Amino acid sequence: MFKRIANLAYKEILQLTRDWLMLVLIIVGPTLELVLLAHSTGQGITHLPVVIVDQDRSEISRQLAAAMDNTEELEVVAYLDSPGEVDTWFKRNQAALAVILPRGLQADLAARLSPRVQLIADGANSVTGSNALSAASGAINAFLLRRAAKGSALSTIDLRPQVRYNPALNIRHFAVTAQLGFIVYQVTLIVAALGLTRERELGTLEQLLVTPLQRIELIVGKAIPALVIAGVDFVIMWRIITWGYGVPMRGSFPLLFLLSLLFIAAEIGWGLTISALSHTQQQAVLMIFVLALVDVSFSGYMVPVERLPVALQALAQLFPLQHYLVIIRTVMLKGADLTIVLNQVLALVGLGVGSGAVALIGLRGRLD
Repeated sequence: MFKRIANLAYKEILQLTRDWLMLVLIIVGPTLELVLLAHSTGQGITHLPVVIVDQDRSEISRQLAAAMDNTEELEVVAYLDSPGEVDTWFKRNQAALAVILPRGLQADLAARLSPRVQLIADGANSVTGSNALSAASGAINAFLLRRAAKGSALSTIDLRPQVRYNPALNIRHFAVTAQLGFIVYQVTLIVAALGLTRERELGTLEQLLVTPLQRIELIVGKAIPALVIAGVDFVIMWRIITWGYGVPMRGSFPLLFLLSLLFIAAEIGWGLTISALSHTQQQAVLMIFVLALVDVSFSGYMVPVERLPVALQALAQLFPLQHYLVIIRTVMLKGADLTIVLNQVLALVGLGVGSGAVALIGLRGRLD
């Protein structure tokens, strides 16, 4: 009995090792997810981008900016001319915090008054927003204590924190919008991948191939249901999170819907590629599951892309889901228009053309 069981187990292992693509995905996907998650959680949140609006332009204001820049948590990336520029930096996801140093800051401190310094955080990501506020407050208070220790009069600064886009720092807004993008991603891949695989498994693919349909017509015909179903699924999920969970919709819904269709079209190419590589529906579903692990690792769904190693940040740009999550959060939570997300849109167009070409070549080869 044991010998028969051992022989059967050996046969299963041999079959698994012959499918090298599946074997690589099974090993690489979970490994990447574990390594990247452990890497990000072990590092803590560091180098959050900060912009400074220095209206005083004094020695004290420059020292305050330097004090924040010298912390591990914060990094001053730009000096703005006016507070009106802050929103643009937030909408482009280029800053987590803005610090407005008022006119008369140095004079008020010398007179032992309490000047008001405004701290504006991007609350679309509640974790980075709250950490940026804490780090800036700590850096400013530590600067005042060091200044008093050197003999200057002990002064205080009246810090006025403000949170944009998510005043309550509700983490649900960030998490639910990510889940919306991931659900659309899963539905698209499953519908696109199972179309031709189902025909092959049922033995009806040969009947389709002898019809007057050209190969490109067959591929487009199989892609359209995935586009329609995933589009309808997006509308339903969007309505649930806005009505049921109170996630704000500050931008244009038609814009978000059109960009969602663009993302779906880009993912359909990968779904059809999986369909070309799979012999059964079960194999296609397993391949989608493993591929999703890799996409999640590089999309910013669990680990912010900015906290990945530099080489992996560059690699993350090749995953459509990463660009789509930026679009969803920026349009829904920040009210951004097309000009703000243009880089992500162009990336989706390029990736969609690339995935479509790969799918076309792979499917034509298998169908012919």
